[in-house]
This record gives sequence, structure tokens and C-alpha cells, in this order.
Amino acid sequence: MNPLVLTPLIRLALERAPIEGLPKHLAAGSGMTQVGNRLHVIADDALDMAIFDCDTKAPGRLFTLFDRPTLPADHKERKKLKPDLESACLLQHQGSQFWLAVGSGSTENRSTGVCVLLDAEGEPKKAVEFDLAPLYAELKNRYPELNIEGTAPIVEEGRLRLAQRGNGTRLDNALIDLDLDKAFTAAREGKSWGPEMIVASQPVTLPTLPGSNGPVPLTITDLAPLDGGRCMFTAAAEDTDNPYDDGAILGSCIGVVELDGTVSLLREVDQKVKLEGISVRPKDGGVEALVVTDADDPDCSATVYQTWLTTR
Repeated sequence: MNPLVLTPLIRLALERAPIEGLPKHLAAGSGMTQVGNRLHVIADDALDMAIFDCDTKAPGRLFTLFDRPTLPADHKERKKLKPDLESACLLQHQGSQFWLAVGSGSTENRSTGVCVLLDAEGEPKKAVEFDLAPLYAELKNRYPELNIEGTAPIVEEGRLRLAQRGNGTRLDNALIDLDLDKAFTAAREGKSWGPEMIVASQPVTLPTLPGSNGPVPLTITDLAPLDGGRCMFTAAAEDTDNPYDDGAILGSCIGVVELDGTVSLLREVDQKVKLEGISVRPKDGGVEALVVTDADDPDCSATVYQTWLTTR
């Protein structure tokens, strides 16, 4: 099967730099949602949400998510302190729309989430921070190299699905389902998530891509909800043996995972980029997917690409 063609849509230039001394762009796109033609993108090394208009393609605006000191411009120091928000999703409640993002949990200071009230046009109004440490302490017992990189509501099942990216030595790609109502209520109220929210978990088996030193496993980097309890996901083959250090990117794929963790579709993309975030919506009898990249280089702008595929 031919690779999926990725068409560039927006390079993520910003009106102002997210951190003084850095370029005016978003470099490490790690999660993305879409309301109409408005995109909300997070970077794993920033404290802000970036908002972009697909129609005008004007530089994005920043909305501050955390009330804390600005992160340092130095890459190594910033990496130690960043909240590492790696995934985002949209949730509906009593006529209101909310945006939810969670940290990866790969280090102790990466165990924070944020819930943002959006207006009807997708404009952020209020951010509430909440603690993930009690939940992540339990998940680290199951997945010692914890690295949560995907979040998607499965509304018909009452679940909030998290994706564990198995890019460490254990290769433990997995899906962890939380009680959606409990998790969402706690997030809105700024309360901690705990292990009592876990309702199910299952491993996900993915293939490898060829590398110069042998095969490199694909690992899940984001989720987006489809119908029937399914999720579309992105996966990248990154030549690293732990969830902290970056590695060479050998390619990425877009796929579909069923409620039980079975991968029912997997398509490699036509460019050697690290796909880190995905947003989907029905179009022309299939699915239009927007995906965002992370170049692991603060001097390079992240890019949103567009593609289309069938999911059956």
C-alpha cells in the first residue's frame, strides 16, 4: 500500500516568542484539537496553548495555561522544568466545551494537567490546573517507563482513553481507560486524578520500521476519537531507548485502534517526520486528519499537515 500523502497546511509561526530569547514559532508541537477552523496546539516545552486560524494562516496567538515562572531559554534547563504536555482533547458538558491536556509523567515534575473552558468559537476563557501524581504513581507500577502521549474521550463507553508511549527499553505501548465522568469532573474543579479512576488497560502491538542499526519500534504519540469506540492514532519510530532523550526519526504512521486495543489500520506517511498530535473529522466518506510535527529542534518551526483516509 502506498504511503499516506501529507500536504503542508500551516507552519506554526507565532505573534510573539513563547519564551524570551527563542524564535517566534512553536517548535515542539505535541498535541492538537480543532474547533471549526481554529486549531489549539500545545508544545511539550511551553506553558501556553497556541491558537491558529486555518483560513487566514496568520501567526498564532498564545494563551497562558500555568501561573508559574517563565521557562528558561536554554534547551537543557527547559527540558528539566517543562510540564511536558503531550496530549490534548475536547470534552462537552451541559452545552459548554472544554479543552483538556495532560503531562507525560516521564519525570516527577511532568505530572500536571490543565482544563480550559472554551467559548463556542473555541476561544479559551479560563484555565484550571490539576494534579496527576496520585494516578501516575499507580501507572508507574504498571509501566515503569511511563510516558502518556495521547488522550481521547470515548463518550459512548464513558471512558477517557490515555495512550502510554512505549519508547523505552520495555516497549510497553498501551491504552489506559479512566472513568470519563470522574476524570472530567475532577479536572474542571482542579482536583487530583487518582488510581480509583482506572477502569481498564490493554497493551497495543505495533510493528517496527527499518533503521541503519536494525529495526526500530513504532510507538504511540497521540490519539483522536472516532466512532464505535475506536481511536485514530499517530505513531513514530524514534531511535531512543528511554522516554526522556530524543532520537533520530525513522518515520511515522497513522492508524486506527479498536476499543479492545486491536490495531485495525496502519498507514506509513510519505515524509520522515515525527508526528506528535492528531485531530480528525469526517469528510467525503472518510476522515480528514490534521497532524502536527515535533522536530526536536527549537530553531525549527512545527508544521501542521493535512491528509485524508478511510478507516474501514
